Amino acid sequence: MKNINIIGSGLSGPLLATLIAQNSNLKINMFERSQDLRNSNNFSGRSINLALSKRGINALKNAELFDSDFKSELIPMYGRAIHDINGKQSIQMYGNKKSHYINSVSRASMNKILLNAAEKTKKVSINFDMKCSELNLNKNEVIFNENKIFNFDGPVIGADGYRSKVSKAISEIKNSKLNYVDIEHSYKELTIKPKNNEYQLDPNYLHIWPRRDLMIIALPNTDKSFTCTLFMKTKGDQSFQSIKDKNDLYSFFETNFVDLIDLIDNFENEFFNNPTGKLVGLKVPHWSYEDKALVIGDAAHATVPFYGQGMNAAFEDCYILSKIINENKRFDWGEIFDFFSKKRKIDADSILDLSLINYKVMRNDVLDEKFIKKQKLSFMLNEDFPNQFIPVYTMVSFTNIPYNIALIRSEIQDKILDNLLLKLNNIDDYNKHLCDDIINKELSIINED
Repeated sequence: MKNINIIGSGLSGPLLATLIAQNSNLKINMFERSQDLRNSNNFSGRSINLALSKRGINALKNAELFDSDFKSELIPMYGRAIHDINGKQSIQMYGNKKSHYINSVSRASMNKILLNAAEKTKKVSINFDMKCSELNLNKNEVIFNENKIFNFDGPVIGADGYRSKVSKAISEIKNSKLNYVDIEHSYKELTIKPKNNEYQLDPNYLHIWPRRDLMIIALPNTDKSFTCTLFMKTKGDQSFQSIKDKNDLYSFFETNFVDLIDLIDNFENEFFNNPTGKLVGLKVPHWSYEDKALVIGDAAHATVPFYGQGMNAAFEDCYILSKIINENKRFDWGEIFDFFSKKRKIDADSILDLSLINYKVMRNDVLDEKFIKKQKLSFMLNEDFPNQFIPVYTMVSFTNIPYNIALIRSEIQDKILDNLLLKLNNIDDYNKHLCDDIINKELSIINED
């Protein structure tokens, strides 16, 4: 039996390897550019923590990892805690059910657990300090560390992030260009440390300081700290470029986030010493090449973080692909890769569109009375029409409804909400019978799968 070769051992690589190893006799070679993070206290990943929701949990459960390995690492967040310019806080719940919450989780912790799980199968070999420099797919060659040539037996799966060498190799063969969606905003991470060994904010909410064209979010960590992320324009007025020194920094925060100055640890040092990251989305036109190569996760469809779906979408890739592999007993890799790409690409591209929409919601719309009314009304409609009207955040985070269907239906539902608000003098005038016709006309029953 041929091997499978996976480039990248971040989050999706080891999960995919585990799922394949658990359900087949295939051997998996995994190659990682970095050192084994389990042997170091230093973690250089993009973000300290992430948000795990239904799609990711479903994939982890199928790998039999969720209940045994991950539950203790999770901090539930039931909604948004909105901090206005005057320091006043209000709560916007994510859903109308007790099960409607997302989970803050450490990237490093997850990565370590997934690496251990892959090795535990005894079918996965992980090779560290192996940076993929170049691939020649027609010659079945991968070059590592500039000069080490590896002749691969079996397909190559790229789980090597949005700068994927595998994506590049496929695109060159296909004569296509990678579709990077450049966003004019960047981000910087800051830290709120514990005080007297306690959280300084309520850990069961995702905290947001929305300021129209910029915002800060804060997610809790198990060590009682919060990871804050500032999002704003890269260049121009009120941008990262415009903050050149201590005076600029204090003036900016005193204007926009005065309540955070005393909360953020080593305020000046953190801001000027922590790197500024660029927000980039990616839609890869071709995910596979014959029976030789395939890309998944960020290598195929990098998204921006405003729905917390980057990891969840990648884990969903792993689950769907492993299921297809398990059902294709002949291991016809060309057929498997083609089927997976056609099934998955439209949904993966849609989550980037949804995430860009939600960025505006988080930094701007959550401040508006109309948005708050629409959210309240959407919960009412969901209570009365649970199989037809499902709020978009619920569809994305708390169901397995394909992302593309969620996008299409969200547009229809938004128009329904706008029309109903025009008809209602007061939202308390709402009644089910008023909505029967429009709901039944515009929306059919939604199936999660």
